Amino acid sequence: MFASLQSDFGQQFLSERGLETKEFNTMYLWKPGRYYQIKSRAVLEIANLLGGFYKISVVGKILPKFLSDKIYDTISRNRMKLANQKCYLPDQHQKKKFIQV
Repeated sequence: MFASLQSDFGQQFLSERGLETKEFNTMYLWKPGRYYQIKSRAVLEIANLLGGFYKISVVGKILPKFLSDKIYDTISRNRMKLANQKCYLPDQHQKKKFIQV
């Protein structure tokens, strides 16, 4: 499931953990009662969970966190140059995967 950091759920998640509630330039992966991952570690864990071809990203875990987060930050800053400029709204099927839209 997904939630935006700006949503009520996202804001509660951030404030309960003492995380910044006004900056939305990172990604979190949360497994309730077990852990949450930030930035590059979240991306690597998501790729691992997706499986298949994406499992190869596990080699990224050999990089020190400060280095993989630096790569994450660079991609994050330049994501609009790297991807399509359009922002799509979720359809009804996709909305079911969100905690809040």
